[in-house]
Amino acid sequence: MVRISELIYKPIIETFTWSYSRMTSYDDCPYKFFLRYIKDKKEEPMFFSSYGSLVHEILEGFYNGEIPRDEMLMTFLTEYKSKIQGVRPQETTVQKYINDAINYLSKFEPVPYKVLGVEKKVKFEIGGFPMVGYIDLLCEDENGDIIIIDNKSKTLSPRSKKSKPTKNDLDLDRMLKQLYLYSVPVENEYGKKPKLLCFNCFRNGNFIEEPFDEEAYERVRQWAIDLINKLLLVEDFEGTPEFFKCRNICGLHNKCKYYLENKE
Repeated sequence: MVRISELIYKPIIETFTWSYSRMTSYDDCPYKFFLRYIKDKKEEPMFFSSYGSLVHEILEGFYNGEIPRDEMLMTFLTEYKSKIQGVRPQETTVQKYINDAINYLSKFEPVPYKVLGVEKKVKFEIGGFPMVGYIDLLCEDENGDIIIIDNKSKTLSPRSKKSKPTKNDLDLDRMLKQLYLYSVPVENEYGKKPKLLCFNCFRNGNFIEEPFDEEAYERVRQWAIDLINKLLLVEDFEGTPEFFKCRNICGLHNKCKYYLENKE
């Protein structure tokens, strides 16, 4: 058992302002969490993350009135070579991602809602812990109901509604945690919870609408509190190396002892 006197990282963790990505990075790999947030190591750009960031930037530019609709595709084509960086997967995968972006941007249709905020920064607290986040799109429908939209490069599908959840259903639940967290500052600002939590999956063109669920909202709030309390007591940040994820997704693999020891 770890004694309180041995919790040498607790004073550092107590200073954190938490985010969804900070919390879930521990679930992805405790050692990545350690390197990124405790040792403050800088991540290298990676293909998948920089691809998603570029499309996010173009969408942000459109909704902010900075990139005209008919220039979105050209912006991608002229910038992807310089902005999509890092270790490249197989060339067939690279081409598939590029074609998906071309297909989406060439047929782009704006959301049919009033836009209240674009990349809206929100600060809030859950269980006394400070949080920060950025809502891709905060919208309002014709009835005045609030809608949160998250742009995703992941190719999600609508919920199956099967008695046993599919892998896609589980992915939806995991990613919805972020939008339920963002529902806290939305309720604080607008005095009401969102009606819909949505994913704009720009690679496959799916627009997924999930009705707000009160029970899921409370579960996510409790999940955040429990996870942070757990992290305040963790001293052993072991790596969970998986070759593909380490090499292609983690921007810290070249600083990771687990990856460097096992990459051969």
